[in-house]
Amino acid sequence: MTARVLGALIALVIFAAPATSVADKRDDQWVPPGLSNEERAEWKNGRPPGWSKGAKKGWRGRDCPPGQAKKGRCPGAPRTTAAAAATATPGTNPIQDALERLREWARNRKLSAPMQQSMLTGFEGAVAHGVPVPVAERLVTNAAERSVAPSGIEVITRALAYGAQRGAPPAQLESFAQDGLNSGVAADAIALGLYRLGADAKR
Repeated sequence: MTARVLGALIALVIFAAPATSVADKRDDQWVPPGLSNEERAEWKNGRPPGWSKGAKKGWRGRDCPPGQAKKGRCPGAPRTTAAAAATATPGTNPIQDALERLREWARNRKLSAPMQQSMLTGFEGAVAHGVPVPVAERLVTNAAERSVAPSGIEVITRALAYGAQRGAPPAQLESFAQDGLNSGVAADAIALGLYRLGADAKR
């Protein structure tokens, strides 16, 4: 890891620290640019939706668990491209193939049901928002290997999707996230860094 990346990660850990952080004292209310008014309203004190008190918010702020949103069980929630791909013939759809690999990987390691669900939901959400399948697959697998909490996987993959949508190079986003995971940086700090990379990509 370069000194520049390590320095950025350390700065992010400090920035994302609890109430006594320098950012809180400055009342830093940074929100990624390009969000709708509804999406901006979900950010509290410069933090994405679902970061405080373990709140569970689905992709695009739906009011039901991500697993239910994925299955189309939220009111008015369309099935994602990844969920629709579940009916594809095995071996013909890269998303479905990756989901099967992730399921098998998680089963072989006897991961908890919440961990498996967060991996699958995070992967599907990221891919549906433009993250390449191999990048999303590697990232959720590494996060689970590093014992990142299910909520942390959701936070990271949501930020990864934002960066991809804003045009940040997927390799840059993956490298940043993987360096953070491998260095034991908190999921919140990694996610905040990904949001900033996405914001910078549009400047």
